Amino acid sequence: MYALVFHFGRSYLSKGYSIFAVGVLVLLSWLAGLSLARSRTIVDDLGFKIAVKDDIRRVVSLVPTNSEMVCLLDCERLKGGTRYDAFPAELKARLETKQIEVVGGGFDANLESIVRLRPDLILTNGPTQQRFAMPLRNLGYSVLSLWPRDMAGLKRSFLLLADLLGREEKARELIDEMERGFAAIEARTLNKAKKRVYLQMWTEPLITVGKQSFPNWLVSAAGGTNVFGDLPFDSGQVSLEALIRRDPEVLIFLAGQEPFARNIVKRPGWSSIRGVRDGRFCFIDEPDIRRSIGFLDGLKKIQQCLFAELK
Repeated sequence: MYALVFHFGRSYLSKGYSIFAVGVLVLLSWLAGLSLARSRTIVDDLGFKIAVKDDIRRVVSLVPTNSEMVCLLDCERLKGGTRYDAFPAELKARLETKQIEVVGGGFDANLESIVRLRPDLILTNGPTQQRFAMPLRNLGYSVLSLWPRDMAGLKRSFLLLADLLGREEKARELIDEMERGFAAIEARTLNKAKKRVYLQMWTEPLITVGKQSFPNWLVSAAGGTNVFGDLPFDSGQVSLEALIRRDPEVLIFLAGQEPFARNIVKRPGWSSIRGVRDGRFCFIDEPDIRRSIGFLDGLKKIQQCLFAELK
């Protein structure tokens, strides 16, 4: 253990951390190692085996969707979150009153702040956050990656989190409520033909979602077919030529892309796309496609984008 602490102390000094900061990091990481004496081993969504304490009191989340799910179960245990945490209302209020410390925004996690909070459990999402997850694991912390890509995965992640926090009954109540709402939304399009859909995540370059993404599942659940749903990525770059060939009937843009979309007919090549010619495009907010148990409002919006008659 001492060798491990020494190794990572040298590593963080080489990255420009102050001697004091390194001291805090290595001391608290050593204490974290001691605290795992009574633990169990679980496997997360990325296949990592994680030793987790039996009694989890302090949780840090590095992504808003995980912050949301912790807060739905037991918000008092969430000690660190992101600047984008907004749901539920209790979470936002706790951030504003500084009961929860902001440790980053998803892509700029502050490792020193995380360590200072002495977390029993740190929550990340998929591969993009492993550059934070790996050094924290190496320091002895329990880092759990939750990365659901459909409703079954979402339920599995939520129930695992509930099990770790001892809130299984509450989780099942929330899942039952979600499933009733989902069934009602799904029933509205059971006898309707699927719409071919393009969901744009970024404008320059064009970035969309593939089959590994939760938004891909949302589009399908709403009654659509993602025209790039065969591509083996969560999100990635595509060409305008490929988009024209796949000829979506409906185009969905994030709200911040409205200036781009409003001039879409004037953009070279875009007018050859059926959805553009027919004026079938709409806007959703980024939280509408989030990987959380509270996804139903976003699902409704996507469904209304695809089937205007359901509004």
